Amino acid sequence: MVEGNDLKKITQEQERWEKEYGLKDSSPIKTDLDIEIKAIYTPVDVNLSDYLKDIGFPGEYPFTRGPYPEMSRHKPWRYSVFTGFDTPEDTNRRWKFLYKAGQPSFSIVYDLPSHMGLDSDDPQAEDDVGRVGIPICTTKDIEILFEDLPIGKVPFYSNMETLAPLIVAMYIAAAEKRGVSQKELSGSISNDPLSTAVSKSTTVFSLRHSVRLATDLIEYAAKQLPKFYPINIKGVNMSEGGANMAQEVGFSFSNALCFLNEALERGLKVDEIAPKFTFFFSTTPHIFEEVAKYRAARRLWAKLLRDRYGAKNPASMALKFTALACPLWLQFEEPELNLVRAALAGLAQALGGAQATPHPGFDEVFAIPDQKSQSLALGTQQILAEETNITKTVDPLGGSFYIEWLTNQMEHKIVNVLQEVENQGGAAAAIESGYMKRQILEYYHQVEREIANGQRVIVRRNKYQIEGERDPRERLTMHKPNMEAINKHIERLKSLKASRSHEQVKGCLTRLKDAAREKKNLMPYLIDAAKTYVSIGEMTRTLKEVFGEFVPPALI
Repeated sequence: MVEGNDLKKITQEQERWEKEYGLKDSSPIKTDLDIEIKAIYTPVDVNLSDYLKDIGFPGEYPFTRGPYPEMSRHKPWRYSVFTGFDTPEDTNRRWKFLYKAGQPSFSIVYDLPSHMGLDSDDPQAEDDVGRVGIPICTTKDIEILFEDLPIGKVPFYSNMETLAPLIVAMYIAAAEKRGVSQKELSGSISNDPLSTAVSKSTTVFSLRHSVRLATDLIEYAAKQLPKFYPINIKGVNMSEGGANMAQEVGFSFSNALCFLNEALERGLKVDEIAPKFTFFFSTTPHIFEEVAKYRAARRLWAKLLRDRYGAKNPASMALKFTALACPLWLQFEEPELNLVRAALAGLAQALGGAQATPHPGFDEVFAIPDQKSQSLALGTQQILAEETNITKTVDPLGGSFYIEWLTNQMEHKIVNVLQEVENQGGAAAAIESGYMKRQILEYYHQVEREIANGQRVIVRRNKYQIEGERDPRERLTMHKPNMEAINKHIERLKSLKASRSHEQVKGCLTRLKDAAREKKNLMPYLIDAAKTYVSIGEMTRTLKEVFGEFVPPALI
């Protein structure tokens, strides 16, 4: 901390400098959160910060600088690309390519029917099977997905929200069939139906029961899956819907506290379950603001867990997160420039201390990325990790007057968002009333207006356009659904259903329904069903009979 006389001298010199160069009269520059940014920052701007109290050391409270002492100095963050298209066989082949190219984990996205609990042979799923992700209907699909791949030895990261417990049950069943114990399974799954209720409308069951089902998996994992993270709070869903940085983190934290409170009401201990919580945020090319966002999020999460919940275990207070280049920033016009946008976001994620960074393909804005696109995406992360030296020291922007000041400002903004949600009665109430959705849409429309009037520059979209530029869908190779393979997948599903013991299937579904009514933890019943090759559609229909369906709020 700078002494009082030195601060006075710095202030006087800064006033002289601003007057001499006419900076007092310059137009204000603001961030997306309406934070006014000065030309320079000095010790005066961070004088009220206490280094040990507010910043500290990585791996120690308040974790501002990172959850681990050395972060990525000796081992890079987990870089990957999300994969999932057409059929389990097609995705398996892509996984093998990426695994040989150095991807250290398997990351998956699902098609819309799978998210909604529809089997691929359901007439409602007809036009969507395999279109934006992989169709997973039964444990057989998981078995095919991992064929000739080391299930259990390589982390499995799964982008499934409401029906996450059903997917994990299938994953467990497939692993045990290959002789791999539950306790050896590593990875994480989204399991956040609150975020989709706000942004995607793919929440299947009523909100109250969705929270209950998600907490069943959290509780089960705390006792049976020591290497698996059963919840990955999806701030990225908020961002895809249009949320700003403060809303993304503030709403994510409010959702996380909803699940945490539900688990505590079951008698679980905070230090038993909080270490299992992870987050998934999105990153824009606004590098300094994003770094400040992540630093502020770590500090605030640590404060919440220690001061509000009485956590003692440092792992409970250490925020761990995955980060993805914000999908809304990827543009249709000259999509190759998305390589640059995503790389800048990747740089911000590395500087901000992300634990994992699935990287988007440049063509993801209009198509499922092809193999070349995903190779470029993976290679971008590998270059950042291996060729830039940005991992040599932890939190390299820490100590910058600007970054420390901006971190403080970001924390203040996030706290305000979190407080507003609590004023609404908490996350579930704020979602059911439409409050969260309205707040996000308000900001989204503001951004769209700024783009339309040129106030916000998007290269090639509203400035620096190239006359006569061809539609990228005409000049680039686009993924085309493999309809022959998809039809074979559907026929295999029909054959599997016909070959099962119908008495066993009926028994599994009856026990699942009874357990749902009796408010038992459903994971053991889901695992039994998965081992019997009960489908995601059959399990979902059974649970709907007890849980009801989610109805999005009216936004009038």
